[in-house]
Amino acid sequence: MKIFNYITLIFIFALQAQDFGTISGFVRDEATGEPLSYANVFIKDTNKGGITNLDGYFVLTQIPADSGEIVVSIIGFAMVTQKFDLKSDQNLRLDFRLQQTVLEGDVVDVFGEAQKMRALVEPSRISIDLRTLESTPAFIEPDLFRTVQLLPGVQTINDFSSALYVRGSTPDQNLIMLDGITVYNPYHLGGIFSTFNTDAIKEADFHAGGFPARYGGRMGAILNVINREGNTEKFEGHANISLISSKLLMEGPLPKFKGLKGSWMIAGRRTYFDTFFNAMCGEECAESGFKFPYFFYDYQLKVNIDVNQDHRLTYSRFYGDDVLDISFRPTVYEDYDILSDYYEKSTNTFGINWPWGNHTNSLTWRWLISPQLVARTFFATSRYRFHFDMDNKNEGTWSVGNESGSYLDRWSFDFYDIVEDQTLETEISWHGIDNHQIMGGFQLKQVDYDLGMEFEYENLDTTFYAKPLEMKQQTIETSLFIQDKWDVASNIALQIGGRMMKYSLHDQIYFDPRFGLKYLLQKDLSLKLSVGRFHQFLTIANPEDETLRLIDYWLGIPGDRAAPWADHTILGIEYLSENNWLFRTETYYKHFENLITLNQGEQVTEGNDQVSTTPFNEFFDTKAFAYGLELLFKKIAGRSRGWVGYTYAKTMKHIQKHGWYYPKYDRTHTLNIVGDVTLPFIKDLHFNYAVQVSSGQPFTPPIGRYNHWEVYHDAFKDEWYQNEQLLVGRKNADRLPMYFRLDLGLKQKKSLFGVPYERYLQLINVTNHVNPLSYQYRAKENRLTGETLGLERAAVPMFPFFFTVGYRIEL
Repeated sequence: MKIFNYITLIFIFALQAQDFGTISGFVRDEATGEPLSYANVFIKDTNKGGITNLDGYFVLTQIPADSGEIVVSIIGFAMVTQKFDLKSDQNLRLDFRLQQTVLEGDVVDVFGEAQKMRALVEPSRISIDLRTLESTPAFIEPDLFRTVQLLPGVQTINDFSSALYVRGSTPDQNLIMLDGITVYNPYHLGGIFSTFNTDAIKEADFHAGGFPARYGGRMGAILNVINREGNTEKFEGHANISLISSKLLMEGPLPKFKGLKGSWMIAGRRTYFDTFFNAMCGEECAESGFKFPYFFYDYQLKVNIDVNQDHRLTYSRFYGDDVLDISFRPTVYEDYDILSDYYEKSTNTFGINWPWGNHTNSLTWRWLISPQLVARTFFATSRYRFHFDMDNKNEGTWSVGNESGSYLDRWSFDFYDIVEDQTLETEISWHGIDNHQIMGGFQLKQVDYDLGMEFEYENLDTTFYAKPLEMKQQTIETSLFIQDKWDVASNIALQIGGRMMKYSLHDQIYFDPRFGLKYLLQKDLSLKLSVGRFHQFLTIANPEDETLRLIDYWLGIPGDRAAPWADHTILGIEYLSENNWLFRTETYYKHFENLITLNQGEQVTEGNDQVSTTPFNEFFDTKAFAYGLELLFKKIAGRSRGWVGYTYAKTMKHIQKHGWYYPKYDRTHTLNIVGDVTLPFIKDLHFNYAVQVSSGQPFTPPIGRYNHWEVYHDAFKDEWYQNEQLLVGRKNADRLPMYFRLDLGLKQKKSLFGVPYERYLQLINVTNHVNPLSYQYRAKENRLTGETLGLERAAVPMFPFFFTVGYRIEL
């Protein structure tokens, strides 16, 4: 009750102000109408000021009733100064439009990272803008997840995966959001591409840990992707064509209708692996009926409607699918034995249909109840599904003399997982008192899980059906959260909050306290501390040691298991120099409890004349810890931008079967060097580079081999056969060799017949360094004597050297 009394006193105190007024409004880009986040807004010749939020909204309270000048500034835009005359108790609304400019050779940087660093309390937070994404060497095309993997504290398991392993946390412990909507499978092609089309991204806000109370339900990291709102001034478009995909973005203002105004944006992408391969294959594929079986596509839509200056509606939609469809023309066989007069004709068909992807929708209502009180109500649906359907059918007819007959042999296998998420959330922000920013709200989340496996066999007189796996769940999470950012003094800021949660399958109420401290040692040099607890109520049932992962098997935490949780402790020092260099050093410790690890095994096994399946609800109780030290040196503006990041990290897990061990994603040392340079000798030519060096990952080495005998039971005679198996020692007792990769890129802006375009070249793994994904083993023998000499191995490599080129056209 004390915290509610505390808030009530603040509200009462705020209402007592009589000789002051309030100034509020929005700051936007003059050319596009996009809101400018973290712009600096202050009253000239006073210490009154603040920054804009993600919507470009600012509010300055307790401003003395008088005339004065208000100043708005942000890197890359011309400063704006406007006079005002504020009366007592007046709520003055001032909106600003800033023009992009070039200052002292610095390139335009839309986002005010300098202002953000000065204002934010929580550590381990960094924003990634579109220019950063486009200036990083890319695999095929710019990719958000690939860029995040180059930040300190973030690890990847191999080149074929863009999944994020953050400070000892696994990808299912990360909350990935698009415009506030939870995205459950944010990857295409099993992780090689991320789901998000970079052309549509305005900003990505990444929290490696210690995130604020508004975020819950995950205990690893937060990646909040915010799409562009669309140009409110004119129609614009961008097209991007590369070797394997094409992208298109269009945006513009909505037609004005009865005082309503707004903007729209739509972006789409499709690969043409299938089209390219089929064209190269030509007549041979056409005759056989074979078509390359895979492609992916996605599109994003965002519409903003300003009902009036106090009410805004935003609709956001994402739709993306990976499509794998393997099918052949029916194969017809005919056989005739003239001696026995036996004739047979059979037809065989085989096919795999495997779509998977995400579909999301959201509607947001933003209401400026007063300049100091802002409410945001949000309703969203998110669906992730995969549906693996394999079917084989063999049917035919036969005849011998005057006798004839037919036969049928058909079997099918269906494996699916469907996750449907419905979320209702209301958040209220209160700016009514000096030195305090209070926010709170509630969230109601219902998640339906449907994970299943089906077999069916059919012949002429028998149909056999089995469903060895069927897991249906419905979980409801109800959450309340509150947080206060309190500027205790000019050099001390506290951020205190908490999140209270009720999970429908558990009887108890969970509470996650969050605490942050920022202490300014001197101007732009700060010490930051963050402590917090984070619960999670869902997990994936994937094998822990799988090297390549196409899909995730999601399920809610069962009612008979405690909810997993993690404690974060983070201590860091941050310095922002006058020449736009950011220096950050952070150390962290994370403790995990109540984790669960799937009891790995073959999904279908046969023994004692019975077929059995390994269920997805057999888990090992698991605990873990992680600690590390991170260094970041980042140039945030100028003709040369980029960063150097170093991570020292340790992660260990414990299950009863293996004891303490290093998980597969543990890397002790990681060094990333990323840069983008505007070359002076050729106009508008950019050179970018990325160097990645890291310690090898743990793996379990074999220590010997043996022959495993099995028997095939037959009505007439049993048949024995043997398989060579490997003996292994302690789990993850060895490590792969050091990882190294150098990527380079060139990008240049040009114009053809007055139409601007951009051409680019990307070189991946320039040195063609062999980074092992895993090893293949075989017995080593002396061919002359037949003597066994043990085992020999060969590396299965990751990405070799390759390149890609493309064009980006502005319409």
